[in-house]
Amino acid sequence: MKEKKKGTMQILDWKQLKEKKRSQQEELLWQSMYKLEPFYWNGVKLVENYFYGAFHFHEGYNGENRIVNAAFLLNEQDFILVVLKDERGILRKIEGIQPIQEVFLSEDLEQTKISNLEDGIETLFEGILKQGQQKVERMEQYLIDMEQEIVSGKINRNRNKTIFECKRSLSVWKNDYVQFLNIVEGINGLEQKKKDNKEQILTEESACYFRVYENKLKRMTEEIQFLYEELVHIREALDAALSYEQNRIMKVFTTVTTIFMPLTLIAGWYGMNFIWMPELHWRYGYVFVAILSVLVIMICIWFFKKKKLF
Repeated sequence: MKEKKKGTMQILDWKQLKEKKRSQQEELLWQSMYKLEPFYWNGVKLVENYFYGAFHFHEGYNGENRIVNAAFLLNEQDFILVVLKDERGILRKIEGIQPIQEVFLSEDLEQTKISNLEDGIETLFEGILKQGQQKVERMEQYLIDMEQEIVSGKINRNRNKTIFECKRSLSVWKNDYVQFLNIVEGINGLEQKKKDNKEQILTEESACYFRVYENKLKRMTEEIQFLYEELVHIREALDAALSYEQNRIMKVFTTVTTIFMPLTLIAGWYGMNFIWMPELHWRYGYVFVAILSVLVIMICIWFFKKKKLF
C-alpha cells in the first residue's frame, strides 16, 4: 500500500508568488487569482480538485479601509495561503504560526512551509476567530461601561456620536465575519457534495474541523448582532436620561418662576404709586412689603416641598 503524502501548509506574500518559480499547485492558485481577483471578489469555489477562496477584513467606521486581503488554495494535501495585504499585522500576530513573521520581515525567504496540514489550518483559522472574539469582548465591555455611566447619571451629550460610531464599527465587523462565515459554509457544502459522489477534497480531520469552525463563527456573528441590538437599548436609555435631565431642569425653572410670580404681583401692585395708597406714606410701608415678600417665598417653598416637587 502506497504511503499517503503528508500535507503541508505554505504561506507566501504576493511578491513571492509572482517572482518565484511556481509549482503546479502555485500556478493553479496564480491563475485562479487572475480569473477571480481577490481585491474585488471574496468567497469559495471549486478549481479542479481544490478549494479556491479569497477573504478580506476592513477597519474604519464605513469599512472604507481594507486592512487584510488574502487568497488560498486547499485540498487534502496542500494549503497555500497568499497574503496580498496585511496593514495591521492581523495574520502576523496569530500565535503558533511564527513563520508568517519571517515571510513579511525577510524578502530573501522564498517561501514558508508548515508541516502537519491540519494543525496549520486550525492555527490560522482559530487565530482569525480569536482576534474577532477579542474585538467583540472589548466592545461588549465598552458598552457595559457606557450603560453603567448612563444609569448612574453621568450623561455625556457626545454619547449619541459615540453610539453611532460603535454602530458603524459593528456593521463593518458583521459584514466581514458573515462573508468569512459564507466561505467556511461554502467549503463544508462543496465537501458534502463531493462526499455524496463518493469523492473528497479534504481529509476527514480537516472536514470535521471546518464543520465545528462554522458553528463557532455563527456564534460570534450572533454575538456581534446582539451587541448591535444592544446599542438600540443604550440609545433609548440615553434618550430617557436626557429627557429626565431636561425635565428636571424645566421643573427647577418652573418652580423658580412660580415662586417669583407672587413677588412680581406685589412689585406691580405697589409700583403703581397712587397717592391714595395707604402704604405709600406709611413709615413702615417698605418693611411691610419686604416681610410680605419673604413670607410669600417661604410659603411657596413649604408648599413645593410638601408636594415633593423638589
